[in-house]
Amino acid sequence: MSRELLVLILAAVCYLGAFGYAVVSLRHGTYQPGRWTLLILGIAALFQTVFLSWRGQAIGGCPMTTPFELLTFISWSIVVLYFIIGPAYRLSLLGVFTAPLALLFQISALLRPEALAPPVPRLTHSFWGELHAALALVSYGAFALASAAGLMFLLQDRQLKQHRISPVLRQLPPIHYLTRAIRGLLLTGTGLLTIAIVSAYRMEKLPPSSKLTIVWIVWALYASLIAYEYSRGMSARRAAATAAFGFLIPVISLWFIGRH
Repeated sequence: MSRELLVLILAAVCYLGAFGYAVVSLRHGTYQPGRWTLLILGIAALFQTVFLSWRGQAIGGCPMTTPFELLTFISWSIVVLYFIIGPAYRLSLLGVFTAPLALLFQISALLRPEALAPPVPRLTHSFWGELHAALALVSYGAFALASAAGLMFLLQDRQLKQHRISPVLRQLPPIHYLTRAIRGLLLTGTGLLTIAIVSAYRMEKLPPSSKLTIVWIVWALYASLIAYEYSRGMSARRAAATAAFGFLIPVISLWFIGRH
């Protein structure tokens, strides 16, 4: 087993451990927000950072050349954004939802056939091309976190309507924190994706039209959501549901990109 695969497997184990610890402790009412979960998530992200550094040196550029690298980069970006966004919106429990998301993308990457292939050095470099890919993937990370925050909102909304006070409900942040976080993450992701698209058109050779089209579709989905929210207004519950389940479109786009 290569050292690159080893550190990614260790990262996946850490994400699984963070999620498992949070679920067990929440069920027993002993969960301590922002303590062990943050530590384990940080260690996992560090393992992924090591991989990205090694792979970047091996290929001579930003490691986003294969679906294996793309999925790993998204997994890493989700956690990094969580460390930035979580404290700003007082969403310590978002780490419980972040861990399985990061785990899902990392496991998907490890199951790719390219995971066992040696890195291929890049012959050409494009600043705009790398900026386009990096910002697009980080924007997907923001959309993933918005989806997680949307699920948290829907869970809390359902339990409140059923008048149930579970250990999970006691730890969830107030509704208005979640609403602010969802809107902030959607704006951040759409802004980053906008810059990514502009960067694509600055490249000497445009990306394949099929891939560019799917990026435009993802952008149109979130831009329309934001435009509707600011022009006509949208209930917090509907915005949360749209953010939670709208992330299926970026996920499908990644599958499409992986096949082409």
